[in-house]
Amino acid sequence: MTNYYYLASDKKMGSGIGSVDFTKTEPHLIPGFDYPIQIEIFNGIEKDWQLQELLHYIRNHTAPYEVCTVQIANVINSNRTELEIQKKHKVLLNEIVDPKQLLLQEGHLLTVKKVPI
Repeated sequence: MTNYYYLASDKKMGSGIGSVDFTKTEPHLIPGFDYPIQIEIFNGIEKDWQLQELLHYIRNHTAPYEVCTVQIANVINSNRTELEIQKKHKVLLNEIVDPKQLLLQEGHLLTVKKVPI
């Protein structure tokens, strides 16, 4: 079993640049997500610098758009069990003041919305 952070968006996502391994994947749906998964982060995210890099990636991804949605989930990927979202949360991008707000418990999904301020 491996911990993954999965990223989905209503806009096409680019590959990340930095130390965190943002792996592009063929878009596919996981139950609980509203948009197709486009990025996988193998072994999840736990450290402060990884969370900072994830927030930087999200801000860069949403920058060209007036309105944009990104969904992030921390899910265990195992051949023995189905991928499952147990709890959903929402936050506006401009309300994220600390990268630790992106630290998710296993099975949790966070929807980050960028809207005009």
